[in-house]
Amino acid sequence: MVLLARAIVKTPEILVLDEPCQGLDPANRKRILALVDVIGRQPRTQVLYVSHHPEEMPTCITHHLELGK
Repeated sequence: MVLLARAIVKTPEILVLDEPCQGLDPANRKRILALVDVIGRQPRTQVLYVSHHPEEMPTCITHHLELGK
C-alpha cells in the first residue's frame, strides 16, 4: 500500500504496475485491486497493469494485450 501511495502522490499520467499483487494474501490482494480500480477510473492517470493472472484484473482495465509463446 505504501509503494502504491508513493507512486500516485504526484498524480502521474501513466502508472505502470508489474505484478502488484504478487505474494499478497487474499485480503490484501483485494485491497490493492480495489485501490488500483479507483486510481484507474481517474481521468488523469492511465494504468498499465501487467499480470500472469487475468482473473485478477481490476474492472477499470478496458484494453487487454495477451502475449503468447
